[in-house]
Amino acid sequence: MKKKFALLLAAVSALLLLSGCRVSGNPLPEGMEEDTVLEQGREIVALLNGGSWQEVYDRLRSDAQETSSPEAIQSYMEERLEKAKAYVKETEAMTTGQKLKDTGEEYGTAVIYCKHEKKSIMYRVAYSVDMELMGIEARVQ
Repeated sequence: MKKKFALLLAAVSALLLLSGCRVSGNPLPEGMEEDTVLEQGREIVALLNGGSWQEVYDRLRSDAQETSSPEAIQSYMEERLEKAKAYVKETEAMTTGQKLKDTGEEYGTAVIYCKHEKKSIMYRVAYSVDMELMGIEARVQ
């Protein structure tokens, strides 16, 4: 009986601690501003949902353009939008700082959660410290 009570108390304590925590990532690299990263990330999300594949491609920095194409972006997004359907609204957004494992380059990412007609999509839009678009990810939730 004491063991069950201790487990229950531990579970309740964990829930209370977790409910007070705000979800956030690592801080952005020095010099990057959260508002700017989110604003630019939202622009990319709007372009992706508007079918502006060429414009997204044109915004990629040169090394990212070498491994992509407007057609690749289109194919990637159409596959995800087929599952999620049309964009409805943004539900949550945050920024996080990260480093590339192979080069150690620091970058910032806008993480934008959006509701679509059938499913939600988490968009991750990565920027260099000079605010060059490094890459995108769209994950159907």
